This record gives sequence, C-alpha cells and structure tokens, in this order.
Amino acid sequence: MRHHFFLFAAAVTATAKHGNDTNSPKFPAPFPSPFPVATISSGVVQGLATSLPDAPHVVNKFLGIPYAAPPVRFALPQAPEPWMSPFNATAFGASCYQNFVNNSVATRPEVTEALYNNPPAPESEDCLKINVFAPANRSRKNNSRGRAVLVFIPGGAFQIGNGRADLSAFAAYENIVAVAFNYRNNIFGFPASSQIPVTGRNLGLYDQRLALDWVQKNIAAFGGDPSKVTIWGHSAGATSVDYLLRSYGENDTAPVPFRGAIMLSGQSTFGLAAASYPTNGPMWTGIAAAVGCANATDVLECMRRVPAQALVDAQRATGILTGPERDNVTLPSLPVEAWESGQVAQVPLLMGTVAQEGRGLINDGITLDLFFNTYLPPTLVTAAAREGIVASYRADSSLTTDFDIAAAIYTDYVFQCPAALLAQTAVSLDIPTWRYYFNTTILNMVPDNLGFLGVFHGSDLFLLLSIPGRSNYTPQQFAVYEYLRDAFARFVKEPTNGPGWAGVGSDAAPLDVVVLGDVGNDKAVVTPYNSTLLDARCALYQGYYPILQAVLG
Repeated sequence: MRHHFFLFAAAVTATAKHGNDTNSPKFPAPFPSPFPVATISSGVVQGLATSLPDAPHVVNKFLGIPYAAPPVRFALPQAPEPWMSPFNATAFGASCYQNFVNNSVATRPEVTEALYNNPPAPESEDCLKINVFAPANRSRKNNSRGRAVLVFIPGGAFQIGNGRADLSAFAAYENIVAVAFNYRNNIFGFPASSQIPVTGRNLGLYDQRLALDWVQKNIAAFGGDPSKVTIWGHSAGATSVDYLLRSYGENDTAPVPFRGAIMLSGQSTFGLAAASYPTNGPMWTGIAAAVGCANATDVLECMRRVPAQALVDAQRATGILTGPERDNVTLPSLPVEAWESGQVAQVPLLMGTVAQEGRGLINDGITLDLFFNTYLPPTLVTAAAREGIVASYRADSSLTTDFDIAAAIYTDYVFQCPAALLAQTAVSLDIPTWRYYFNTTILNMVPDNLGFLGVFHGSDLFLLLSIPGRSNYTPQQFAVYEYLRDAFARFVKEPTNGPGWAGVGSDAAPLDVVVLGDVGNDKAVVTPYNSTLLDARCALYQGYYPILQAVLG
C-alpha cells in the first residue's frame, strides 16, 4: 500500500514501436569529433557524438560516468576516486536494483515491467552513474558562461527507476545541456535499520544531492553553466524535487544548486504523498527475517553479506517496502507548514499532471471496496460521503467498471487536486508557477496489450523521452511533443519567463492552465483552459487533506 504514496514513474527509456519517419531525415554537418572528451574532477571522460534528424546541433553524449564511488551497502555515498586513463563514457551504466511490487492494489508487475523495464536493464549495486547530453559546439553568446542545464531525477515509487533515458533531443534541438542519473531505491536506498542513525538512512536522497553537487562542480566541462540549473522530476522524482525545495529552504545553509524546478505528476506536501515511511518500522526486521538475519548478533553486518538478489527477492516475496523517512535533513517534517510559511527554495515552478494518472498505478482488477479501504477508509470517509464520491464519477458514462472509477478517483485525489493546492500555495508566496494538463494518448508507443491504460501516468514523460527518427508519431503526438519540449527549454533557459503560457493566478486567470492534447472529443495540441473547471472535482476531497495533514504531519 505505502508505495502508492510515492507513485510510480517511467524512469527509463520507454518501450516503443520504432520505425522510420515518413520524410527522409536530414542530418547536420559532420561530427566535430566522433569521440569527444571532457576533463572533470575525477579525470578525463571520452564519450561519443550523435546526430538527430533536422537538428541544428550535434550532440556529445557522455554516459555512465561515476558521480560516486561504488557504494558500500547501506552507507552514505562518497565521491569517486580519480582515474588516470580516460574513462570510457560511451554506454549507460547498470541500473540500481529494482523492486517490482506485486500485490492486489498496485499495478500488476508485468505491466510495470513492460512499460519501464523492457528490455530489462542490467542491475548492480555499483550503479551511481550520471549521463550528460551536450551540444557539441560551444555557446557563442557574448559573455556567456555556458548553456542552461536540465537535470532529470527519475521516479519509480522509490522502488524502481533509473536515469538511462536518452535526453539527446534537448541538446540537439533546444541547445541546452541535459543530465540524468541513477540513485538507490528500495532497501538499498532506504535501509530502515535502527543500527543506522535516522540521518543516515535516506541514502537515495543523499545520492541525489551528491549528483547535484557533481553537476555544480563538473557541468562547465560540458559547456553548461552551474548557475543555470533546473531540476526536473517525475512522480517519485517530483516528490524528490519537493523534498529538495523544502530541505534547501528550511534547514540547509548551502547555496541552492538550482534556479528552477519542474514537477510532473508528483509532490510531497498535500494528501497521501505527504506520508513518509515510519522510523524504525518493522520493514527492516521483516526483510532481515526473510533472508535469515533476524537472529544474527549484528543484523546490519549480516544484511550486508546477503547476496543482493536475495534482498530483492525477499522484498518481492514479502511485499515489504522501504522508502524515505523524515530525518529533518533530506526530508523535513511539516511540509504544509513549510510551504505556507515560505520555508522553501523560492524558485519558479513548472507543474504537470496527466488526464488518467490512476490507470497506470492501480491494479486493473481492483474492486471499489478494496480501493476505498486502502485510500479512503471508513476512518476518513463516511459511507454517505463515499456514495457521493462514487456517484459523481458514475455520472461520466465512460467510467463503467470498478477499475475505471477507482482510477479516476485516484487521479484527482492523489495527483490533480494536490498539484492544484501546491500551485496555489506557491503563488501565494509570489513564486512564479505554471501548470499543464496532458491529454494526448501515446498507446501506439507501448505494447499492444496495454491499451486499457489510456492516457496513463507517465504518458507525457514517454513522449518527452522519445527521439525523432526513432519513433512513429501521429501528427498530434509530434505537435504536442515539439511544443512541450520547447516549453521545457524556454523554462530552463529563463525560468522567470515561464514556458510560454499564462502563469497560475496571472491576469489570464481562470484561463491559467493549458491542456496539451484533446479537449473533450476535440483533437488539439495546446489550449488555454479554465483551471476552475479542470479542478472542479477537488471539492470532493478538500475536507480530507487537512485530516491527512494532521495524521501524517
């Protein structure tokens, strides 16, 4: 159940049906160097150059660079040791170990793996790698220190996910430097052992901080400007962005290593997403028992000796999940209070949600009884209130099954309405904020048997991570793809100027959100939309968020 508080995300290269574009691609001039090199704090790295159709920039790709030493299991990350010979950065590194959850509430694991791990990526504990995609030619602007930088933090419910996404298109078409990295998840990233101080347990979040520190120290070697960094997270990656905004705003005296933030389908302030895993909970002891370490003299040392795959198997067999704990360092307490009092890094925000988030996040065989008992239990919602919520969704003739209704409720209750609340709270602090609502189907890019997913959680990310010349787009998909990619680049280059549409609470309100894709039955690309209408169902849940805040706070 708890993994839903942190939300699955597409964090790896999307499974797609590849093909050739109708028109023959035109490539830019020959590569400046087929094997570019850069000198960073650890030594020389050698990458490779690539070219995309009709792109103005050749891209230098540097893949699988260690931003940390091979991690000691259940220990904080450390800086990598220098290397003497050039590092071969021409292929992605291994993913960190993945835990594909299997229970009656979550998406079936075969669906999750088909979407986000197909073909399966190699896995290793030596996984703290970072990937850089940079235009090959140096910036020619007068007095320019370098290009703007986009850093992608992948999601995956803090159970799965990696940074093996090809961000070449951002460099090739938008003239920015794009970065993605792995961080540890599940028990490897969040060991809830009482033998480890609470401030040393959120290893995956410390991995993220070390990666951002690496960017500050090294991105200039790739033509990027460390003062022009925007962080971008999806799902649990967006949850992580919220953690970073609060931790740098509340209790961190270090300079904020970013000047803008993008949060897609996730946050950690309002509703269920504000939950953290219990400190010193039974999860650690349960997994220890499953691998034969419960009665060891030193349980932590015993767990360090267990084969990694055995730990993965134990998590799957027991259904036990571990994730971020409130430590007041990487994950501050009292999220709503932090936002309402302005104790956050006050940088411009770009936020996005997807029309049918829940269809990719809950089990397609779920019953309404199980759904409500899990997410809106009788202790929170009366029987009469439950009937009223269900009735409001049954009024939509397209929602016929328990799964349809549960997924629609989940979309609003967990994603759409908390995003609206966070956007409104940010605007109350005079933080420039923009929202989009994604309603473009990308089902032709996923396996045929997943057609029931609709415009599922991660659809916008699948499209953003597609590569022209390697993907078959419909005309609508390609138009939305180009518009959204350009909007991201506009925001990254000048966050205060926004992505190109009216900001939340601006003079354009209530037309202060854009729909990317269909509006009702009409095919479209980008449409300014009335946020009051978009968020109308949030009135069903507004009374429950303060109760959750009190319980989870």
